Amino acid sequence: MRRVVLFLFLVLISTSLSYAQHHNDGVATSSGSVDLGKIDFPNSGPAAAQKSFVDGVLLLHSFEYARSRKAFQEASRIAPDFALAYWGEAMTYDHPIWPEYDRPAAVAALIRLGSTPETRRAKAPTEREKMYLDAVEKLFGDGDQKQVAAEYSAAMERLAKRFPDDLEAQAFYSLSILGLTRTTRNTENYMKAAAIAEAVYKKNPLHPGALHYLIHSYDDPEHASLGLRAARAYGTVARSASHAQHMPSHIFFALGLWEDSIAANTASMKTARDEGGGGYHPLHWLLYSYLQVGRYDDATKLLDIIWEDAKTKSTAYNRTHLAMCQSTILVEMPGKAPEMLMKIVDTSGLASFSAASNHDLAIGLEYVRRNDLEGAKQFLENLRARSVHGKSIKSENSASTNRYATVIQSDLDQASVMDKILDASIQFASGDRDPALRKIVAAAEAEDRLIFEYGPPAIVKPAWEAAGEMLLAAGKKKDAADAFRNALKRYPNRRLSNDGLKAATAR
Repeated sequence: MRRVVLFLFLVLISTSLSYAQHHNDGVATSSGSVDLGKIDFPNSGPAAAQKSFVDGVLLLHSFEYARSRKAFQEASRIAPDFALAYWGEAMTYDHPIWPEYDRPAAVAALIRLGSTPETRRAKAPTEREKMYLDAVEKLFGDGDQKQVAAEYSAAMERLAKRFPDDLEAQAFYSLSILGLTRTTRNTENYMKAAAIAEAVYKKNPLHPGALHYLIHSYDDPEHASLGLRAARAYGTVARSASHAQHMPSHIFFALGLWEDSIAANTASMKTARDEGGGGYHPLHWLLYSYLQVGRYDDATKLLDIIWEDAKTKSTAYNRTHLAMCQSTILVEMPGKAPEMLMKIVDTSGLASFSAASNHDLAIGLEYVRRNDLEGAKQFLENLRARSVHGKSIKSENSASTNRYATVIQSDLDQASVMDKILDASIQFASGDRDPALRKIVAAAEAEDRLIFEYGPPAIVKPAWEAAGEMLLAAGKKKDAADAFRNALKRYPNRRLSNDGLKAATAR
């Protein structure tokens, strides 16, 4: 067993090394002919470059960053002095809701317009366009992530106040507020962002940014119901953007609306794969949704898609999601999952930390269920080895160029909770029940303090659910019921927690 752990650790060591004023009024209006939404963004660029530019902005609002970048690059190819085309390209390198930020690439895009901020600003013909460039210079300026985000948001606030009828300025200002704390939710900020996005939505119900940022703003237990209107509309308004079709499922997850989530993620995955992508993110959400309504065969068929893709061309992206999806099925189908899911996913060449840790947890818990405690202990050791290595390569910056290629503090915090869950499960199964119950409740309380966003659980086996199952097995039905209720607060209408609560409250 020690050899296995040592081998895993050495593999992990090796993997860390891989990884206007309104000039041309109306010319920048998109009819949404490819279903990306509708905006009005007058600017000084030539008519020939307008379609590419507007498509770039529409795609930017839907976080379709690669497609957006190509559109802006096409606009600048057509019109090499079109300042806003370079602004747009640079904007595609900041992903404020995700921990991704590529300053060197953004600066390189801006330098193609001019070698200094002053020369770039001089190429913008209007004060309004100059202020857009001023803002993006702040976004990719010097300073730590918190300082940069604050200065950029302040610049967008100045632009939005100077030109209150510019809905693009308003929308990007709303997004900048969401980005002030990156992946950490701040309710006060998010409600301010929502108020701005609501005003944009009122003037233009087909604005993809307004709909998108409303969903993100309301993506928490207290406000999720407020996002249902935007969720119902967004995937239809921007049906040519895979992320726009997926995004409503954040609200559907928050409300336990599994059939709606299935429809949204089915459409999102199809759009992504039709465009030549893997669509693995919506696939994972779809797989989880199928499992919540007992459609086990449909869930495992989705897993087959990733397996086949990985066989054809193995990538960090598909193997990361393979580990995520296998872990999800193992946990959601205890005793029913295909035996081949016990096979360890090849994580060589991956710096992805969370998916691999969840994989260890899921297999370890299945060994506990089988009463193979030695097998479970091996995966606890594997999980701990990953954590030790993760600490050594943790990114000190809250943003990176690829969220799947780095380790951040939240990954380590999640892994610490996973450790406690698996350790407590082994201890409980070995007969040392009271200390195990104290440990699993402590794990659940620790999970409550972690960064939270709706979706398939960041920790594949929610700690309160695991606590509820242990308490129920120990005959503590009232405490078990409370634990399951806690799990359902975080994961509404989750099947296993619903089943546990029914069992704990049954007479």
